[in-house]
Amino acid sequence: MNSKPEGEKTLSANHPRAQESEWYDHHYRTLDTAAGSPQRSEWELVRHLGSWYAFSLPILRRLLKPTSRLLELGCGSGRMPCQLVREGLVPAENIHGLDQSQVAVERASAALPGAHFQPGDIYNLHLPKEYFHVATLMEVIEHLEEPNHALKQISDVLVPGGHLIISFPNFVHLPWLVVRILAEKLNKPNWVVLQPVDKIYTIWKVRALAEAAGFTFVEGVGSNFGPPLLDRLERPWMTRALNKLGIWWVSFHPIMVFRKTA
Repeated sequence: MNSKPEGEKTLSANHPRAQESEWYDHHYRTLDTAAGSPQRSEWELVRHLGSWYAFSLPILRRLLKPTSRLLELGCGSGRMPCQLVREGLVPAENIHGLDQSQVAVERASAALPGAHFQPGDIYNLHLPKEYFHVATLMEVIEHLEEPNHALKQISDVLVPGGHLIISFPNFVHLPWLVVRILAEKLNKPNWVVLQPVDKIYTIWKVRALAEAAGFTFVEGVGSNFGPPLLDRLERPWMTRALNKLGIWWVSFHPIMVFRKTA
């Protein structure tokens, strides 16, 4: 899967998604330079992977079997797949990743040579139908112009009963919502790393989008409950304690698990 799938069109330089790809190439070249996931303490793992990945690990440990096939959409530099292989949850050859950044794909391929990473278009998945057992869409849905179409594409490549895990910035979290609005209004994109497409969602909107594409909501887990600037002080035990209170839906980066309707 390292070559361009047959029939995939090359986007012109003026195409909005081609311009998005340039933004992400620059991002991975200059800002997000880490790749892979070395074995670390739980706190270091949260900082390295991101809270959404770290707190999705218990879910993936339950869902994945050695025979499972995993698709990560927006795979970035491959940190999460490396961690899954390191833990022995799934072999590298069963992992497929897609990203619109060629730079990110090259990094992921170097970090995990046995896996299948490729640049591509989430709106045109040239992948086998009903093939994958688990798909992840981590911090991606808010950057999609056409989330409905993308979710239907994902549903097509999941086996009946397969699982989709989505994380995203949840703007029920009011302190972050204020920062997000000010970053846009005051033209301060670096405050929240504003991306070419950067929509504001709530858990209810994401759930509605997924259900419209044929998914059923299974469970939610919260990550990153802290307010701006203080969120870095949040330790894993704090996050788990807040999740036990059942308030995952007010976290800034909730993780939502869906099952494809058979």
